[in-house]
Amino acid sequence: MNRVTTMGLRSDLIVINGGFTDFLRRRHASDFTVTYYCRFLRKVAAHLDRQGRRAIHLHRGEASEIMRMCLPKWTAASRRPLRSALFHWLKFLGRFHEATPNVRWQRWLDDFARFQRSHRALADCTVQGTARVLGRYLSWQFQHRPLRWCRVKVEDLRRYATLLCRDLSPKSVNGTLSMLRQFFRFLHLHGKCSSALAAALPTVADFGRRRVPEVLDEGRRQKFMRSFDRSSEQGCRDYAMAVCLSDLGLRACEVRRLRCDDIDWKLRLLRVPPAKAGSGRHLPMPVHVQTALRNYLELRPSTHAPELFVGQAMLRGRALSSHAIIAVMDRAYRRCGFHGWFGSHRLRHSFASRLFAYGATTKEIADLLGHRLVATTDHYTQAHDLRPLIQPWPL
Repeated sequence: MNRVTTMGLRSDLIVINGGFTDFLRRRHASDFTVTYYCRFLRKVAAHLDRQGRRAIHLHRGEASEIMRMCLPKWTAASRRPLRSALFHWLKFLGRFHEATPNVRWQRWLDDFARFQRSHRALADCTVQGTARVLGRYLSWQFQHRPLRWCRVKVEDLRRYATLLCRDLSPKSVNGTLSMLRQFFRFLHLHGKCSSALAAALPTVADFGRRRVPEVLDEGRRQKFMRSFDRSSEQGCRDYAMAVCLSDLGLRACEVRRLRCDDIDWKLRLLRVPPAKAGSGRHLPMPVHVQTALRNYLELRPSTHAPELFVGQAMLRGRALSSHAIIAVMDRAYRRCGFHGWFGSHRLRHSFASRLFAYGATTKEIADLLGHRLVATTDHYTQAHDLRPLIQPWPL
């Protein structure tokens, strides 16, 4: 029995290290992701082997059980990246099937999704994320009971908020409750529930946990920009993306969506595509931004992709994703020795703080960042030296 079990585990490991690895690479997964997923699946295969089971025989319905058994002390939020590894394994085996939508509330989710797209101009990724959040709540609220909005009580919503606090961070809980709040306002407009339900959803206190990212001062910013090797094709492209993030305050998703025809060389303007709930905007291009983009376009691979930034090496000519752009900035942080720094949004914070330090008003910064509310921009502006704001005491 032990010999058969060992042979079964060995067969699973051969498939994981061979066919599954090739499957991930064909889907253009990074080396880190391939290593991360395969290490977890080897752990799953060993765990199943001790029970006399095979990893290649897994089905979608067993995914939740496997996650609980292999990661017993992990929270639901921590398990999410490794759950993706398990789902990719099931896709590789041909046993991954999307959950069938529940017809009882799917009509309401579809109507709300159309409302978000047409009236709030939200991106598809936001609409899809909201649908997943609402689906989990409706499954908890109604389970196998009939869908009757009149049966939803204020106590139910508060109890659900309490359950969320056990597994999610305060920021994630507030994001989930905000989606539920919007959904119940939508139902109230259709006369299905009272306005008290939306008002009953609380906001979780997050005192002491909110941390504004440390911004780059002038010395660090220059060191960061010098870390790109502009003598190579890829370094020239990465430098141009860093200029867009740092000196124009763009989001990574906006840099990803930029197209070659968004650049108006005559008027020296850059048309920024819409993101989140915005409608897009036009930004003036300083001379050094124009120079960086011109230098990159001279080395840009010949491709049919309309996107401005494309791959230069293995994915040559293919449009970059937002994650690829963020990974480029992360590598630049490490080259500069900025330990613990990650993401591209701190460059956007640095841009806003630098303008604020030079005397720009919050409204002017909000227009450049594409913020609808000035209150949102207040979180981006950090004044490190308040001495220029000192006024003489009136006598």
